[in-house]
Amino acid sequence: MTTVVATRRKKGAGLRAIPAWIYVLVSALLVLPPVAWVLSTSLKVEADTIDFPPAWIPDPFSSGGYAGLLTSTNIRFFVNSLIYAGGSIVLALLICIPAAYVATRFRSRRMETLMTGILVLSMVPAIVVFIALYSMFVQTALINTYPMLIVVYTAIICGQTILFLRNFIENIPVEIEEAAAIDGCSRPQILMRIVLPLIRPGIAAVAIFIFVFVWNDFLVGTVLATTEDMKTVQNGIVRYISTGFGNFWALFSAFVVVAFLPVLGIFAAFQRWFIAGLTSGGVKG
Repeated sequence: MTTVVATRRKKGAGLRAIPAWIYVLVSALLVLPPVAWVLSTSLKVEADTIDFPPAWIPDPFSSGGYAGLLTSTNIRFFVNSLIYAGGSIVLALLICIPAAYVATRFRSRRMETLMTGILVLSMVPAIVVFIALYSMFVQTALINTYPMLIVVYTAIICGQTILFLRNFIENIPVEIEEAAAIDGCSRPQILMRIVLPLIRPGIAAVAIFIFVFVWNDFLVGTVLATTEDMKTVQNGIVRYISTGFGNFWALFSAFVVVAFLPVLGIFAAFQRWFIAGLTSGGVKG
C-alpha cells in the first residue's frame, strides 16, 4: 500500500513539474485549428471554399461573405437573440436571487427536498416539455412573442442559477446580516444592501452563463419561434449550410465569426468578475 501511494505521489510530482505553457500549447493545438479554418473560409470567395486540397490562406482575400450578411433578416436575428438574452438575464436574476437567498437562510428538510427536486428537474431535457409548451402558447396567443421565449429561456436556466447563487450566499457570514438586523434592516434591505454587493462576482458569472446559453441555443428558437422574424442567430447560421440554391460556406463561416464576437466581447469586458465568480463560490468560511 505504501509503495502504491509513493508511486502516485511521484506521478503527481512529475505532472506538476511540467511547465504550464505546455498545457496551454496542447490546448491551443486542439482548439485553434477549427477556429482558424472558419476564419480562413470566411475570407475566401465562394468558389474557393470547396477546393481540394484546401488552402489555409485565402487567395484572393474576399470580404464578400461579411458583406452578404448585411441584410434586414440577419440583423433581425441578432436583435432577437440580444432581446432574448438580455430579457432572460434580467428575469432570471429577479427570480433567482431572492429564491437562492431564501433557500440558503431558511434551511429545513422541506427546503432541501425542494432544492433536490430543482436539481433533478434541471437535468430533464427541455425538449420533453416543448410539445406541451407549444400547444399552450398557441392556445393563449403567446406564440411568436418576445415575453414567451424569454420566459421559456428563464425557466430552463433558473434551476442551475438558483443552485449556483446559493453557493455564493452560503459564503457570507450570517453574523453580518445579524448585525444589520440589529441596526434595523429588514430582510429585503439586507438582501439589497449587504448580500447583493457581496455576491456581485457570482451575479456577473451567472449573467455571462445565461447570455452564452441563450445566444448559442438553437432548439428553442427552432421549435417555439415559428416565424422568420422571431428566429435567433443560431437559426440564421443554419440557413447558410444548405438551402435550395446550394451551400454557402463563405457566408456560413462569416456568420459564425460575427456571431462569436458578442460572446467574446462580453467575456473580455467582464473577465475579472467572471473568474472571481468561478473561484470564490467554492471557498468556505
